[in-house]
Amino acid sequence: MQHRYTLEQKAFIREIAPGRYNAEITDLFNRKFETSCTVEQIKCFKANHKISSDVPRIRITKPDTLFSFDQVEFIMNNVNGLLNQDLTDLVNETFNLSITVKQMKSWKKNNKVNSGLKGSEGMSPPNKGTKGVYNVGGSRTSFKKGQQAINYKSVGYERIDKDGYVLVKVQDDGPWHKRWRHKHKVLWEEAYGPIPKGHAIVFGDRDRKNLDLDNFVCVSRAQLAILNNFKLIQREADLTRTGVIIADMYMKISDRKKIKDSVRSER
Repeated sequence: MQHRYTLEQKAFIREIAPGRYNAEITDLFNRKFETSCTVEQIKCFKANHKISSDVPRIRITKPDTLFSFDQVEFIMNNVNGLLNQDLTDLVNETFNLSITVKQMKSWKKNNKVNSGLKGSEGMSPPNKGTKGVYNVGGSRTSFKKGQQAINYKSVGYERIDKDGYVLVKVQDDGPWHKRWRHKHKVLWEEAYGPIPKGHAIVFGDRDRKNLDLDNFVCVSRAQLAILNNFKLIQREADLTRTGVIIADMYMKISDRKKIKDSVRSER
């Protein structure tokens, strides 16, 4: 049976789809809206609305002895475009591990994970397998279990994620998604308090690096769906706020139409 999606439900799927598999999207959707949609229904909805999760086709369903579930998810979300050395450094810094590049390379090969890079990544370093003078001090700089990573980033450090958002490190402990947060959300909450449930913060001028409070616009999921559908998010924050007013008008028109249709059906 086909599920009829509300504007809020459509916006929710668009929001959570990137980086998630259909089973996880379905689970989150059903828990939020107390529905019983199937994975196939969510899959069809995404296909009909051209929504892509942009995740590898082969899913790792269980962690091995090297990485936990959180760590596997982090790797899958960040592997694209990263050399093995860079990916290893990122994982070690984020989770305070001491994984070697060789371990990372073997894990990717065993789990059929590809960074999308070609050429030099697969080449062996010139000092591979060497001993003595050529590798003097190599063992002294190797990680030891429990040792803080050389590229450790302190709280407050900022970086840009693959989607162009500014991330800021907010704590050292806990899973990676609690250590790093979107800076625009942190700034909003510092100024106005927690983001209301069912709402999102959009950039008024569409520039994800413009972290001025005046550039933030708080909208509901339903408003966001209309803003995206009618391309009402502009290059100027004031114009985008006008777009929110237009979105509200569309919602009122839709509600009135539903009332009229309901009255007609009762006659």
